[in-house]
Amino acid sequence: MSIVGTQVIAEGSGTAGYTVEFVEDSGDVVSVSLRSNASGVNKTNAVAKAKEFLNRIVASDALPDEMVDGKNQDGRAATMSSNDRVNRADQEQQLEEGLEDTFPASDPVSATITSIPGRNGGTR
Repeated sequence: MSIVGTQVIAEGSGTAGYTVEFVEDSGDVVSVSLRSNASGVNKTNAVAKAKEFLNRIVASDALPDEMVDGKNQDGRAATMSSNDRVNRADQEQQLEEGLEDTFPASDPVSATITSIPGRNGGTR
């Protein structure tokens, strides 16, 4: 196993944090989401912070052997975090703005010809 790629993705232009993806040579990907309020993460140190996070998880043996669909490790129903709700709302807002920006282009072409007839040059 070897990591062949690493990608840092800014969430909300970095204000909401960063997601670090480690890509294995087989194509498997491990993603670590780091929130901006967690220990001063930024684009420069995001990879190191993600590695530290993974090391702590493995060292503490905190990973479960199996997960029950829709449940957290402690058995409670899995719910969307407030950060996820904010990100989803931000994405919806950006989509709406993008659609509004393309509004004239989305109108159908008019088949009606509007012209004003001119005078024949004669007098009344």
